[in-house]
Amino acid sequence: MKTKQQLNNKRSGVALILSMMFLAVFATLAVGMLTVSSTSARVATNHHGTNIAIGAALSGLECAKYLIAHTPTFETTRNTVTDSEANTIWGNLCSTVQTQQIGGLTVGTATRFTDGIGSGDQIFTGVINFGSTGENLNVRFYRYDGDPRTILVDSTGSEGQISRCVRVDVDITKEAQVLNYAIASRGRMWVTQNSIIHGPIYSTWDRPDVGAGLETTSDTIVEGTINTIIPLDQLQAYNIQMETLDEDGQPMFDEYGNRIYSPDDKIQGQHEGINYGVDCTDMPGMNPEDYDTSIYKPLCSNIGSPSRTQTEYFPHAAGDYSTPSSSSSKQYTRKVYENQTFSNVIIPKGSHALFKNCTFQDVLFVETNETYYDSTSLTNNIRFEDCDFEGAIVSDVPSTTTHWSWWTRNVLYFTGEAVFDNQSQFQETTILAPNFNINLGNTGAFESDGGNTLSGAIVGGIVDVRGNAQIHGTIVSMYDTTPFSSGYVTNIGAADDGGSEGAGYVGGTIEITPDPEQLLPSGIRSPVILQPQYDTYSETI
Repeated sequence: MKTKQQLNNKRSGVALILSMMFLAVFATLAVGMLTVSSTSARVATNHHGTNIAIGAALSGLECAKYLIAHTPTFETTRNTVTDSEANTIWGNLCSTVQTQQIGGLTVGTATRFTDGIGSGDQIFTGVINFGSTGENLNVRFYRYDGDPRTILVDSTGSEGQISRCVRVDVDITKEAQVLNYAIASRGRMWVTQNSIIHGPIYSTWDRPDVGAGLETTSDTIVEGTINTIIPLDQLQAYNIQMETLDEDGQPMFDEYGNRIYSPDDKIQGQHEGINYGVDCTDMPGMNPEDYDTSIYKPLCSNIGSPSRTQTEYFPHAAGDYSTPSSSSSKQYTRKVYENQTFSNVIIPKGSHALFKNCTFQDVLFVETNETYYDSTSLTNNIRFEDCDFEGAIVSDVPSTTTHWSWWTRNVLYFTGEAVFDNQSQFQETTILAPNFNINLGNTGAFESDGGNTLSGAIVGGIVDVRGNAQIHGTIVSMYDTTPFSSGYVTNIGAADDGGSEGAGYVGGTIEITPDPEQLLPSGIRSPVILQPQYDTYSETI
């Protein structure tokens, strides 16, 4: 039998063993907690360093944008950039990197390199330190011999041993901001009659004392913003209401998110918002001095003799080209061409031709006097009836004028069914006729079996589209109508010609879809620019 002392000794031994076990467990936990704490600290330090490095790389990208913005450029009338022009821009960029001396560093000249992709030229800003613990950035501009019109930008940011790199491509290209719009006009613009515009529209009309620069009807759809040069407060000063606004000047919506309209709104159809005070008057293509179409004319020769002549009026009575619509209509003895195919031809000024069931290939050049005169012999009013266009229509550039009759003199008038399927070397151009009155669709009566299908830019003094039309490109109405207190409206859907502002007949559907990726037509003077392509942005370690 065990004594009491023996039992107490046994219990003490068990307690000692348990105590040692607990001490071992606690020691393990303490070591584990210390390890976790140390790992967390390292993770936090690394995360902090990574954030600094990526922030430095992004700062380097901002430095690159600054250098690009300060690189000298030049203007051309061609729509593409040659290798020689790309080399000039690259040289200008390298000079800018050297002269700007970001971070106060002396920058060396560009050097050659070869990697797994190919060979090319490169230049660095140098390592720019901006922190007390070794934070820095370095920007590399480079391009490959096989693609001289693309400059790549690598910006590397570092913090200690941690580095991150961001990259973006920069294209050497022609400035073509106007192609972002479906319609851009220097005068008032009306969009009516079931028109569907797949993009933003813009007007530089700046006379609120006369009226709003833009108006749309309730049956129209603008899948983009509506942009006017007139500030909101100026419109309100003349009691012009583009849209229904609340007391804070913000658009009003109902409980279901639908835009609220009132009868006083000048913009009645669907749209994605109105921007006020948008000044893009310096966009290439909006001013007469931007145009030089002389590169087209040497490609062409004078058209042959007509088969007969025919007397018509413009504007004419509804359904009757031989009857004037008013006392201000102009009479023309048209030279008639029927059922012929033409390639690279000039229509001499004073021809006032009528083409019926004709096909045009390559370039059709329309001649007119570059100084405007109210004269039949020095202008060209041309009508096309049921014609096919497999090339570009281009004209001389007549001067601007405040003479009331200009819109009846230099005119391109398309009636019946016109199909534009440009297969020439100038595929980006459909109609390039600065300061011409362009009329797509009959001005007098709706032609149910007529219509126009076009791809490419359409440039005119005033461009009117009526009846049925499918346009894949941008319309530019570049004639400044601000000297006139009435008339001269770009009509999309309304029937009257560019010298009137009446509604006219009802009928047809017009659809316009811009293509911002399209090239600007040759013949429009614009700068060669460095354009960052932000959709190419990437991050690397």
